[in-house]
Amino acid sequence: MNNYTVETMSGIEAVSVAYARTTSPKAAAEWVTGRQVQDRRDEAQWVRVTDDTNRAVYKFAFK
Repeated sequence: MNNYTVETMSGIEAVSVAYARTTSPKAAAEWVTGRQVQDRRDEAQWVRVTDDTNRAVYKFAFK
């Protein structure tokens, strides 16, 4: 399991920050937000997940 920083985004601004310890970035985004996510395209409301171990950044949008 990895540690993730999960930020709910509005455009380029973070509106909330939470932390999760899960098996994948997608699982972290879904656990923190309580909603299903998919890969982000160009949505205004989205979720940025940072893997705290290797600093990789993942971008998701709500389904």
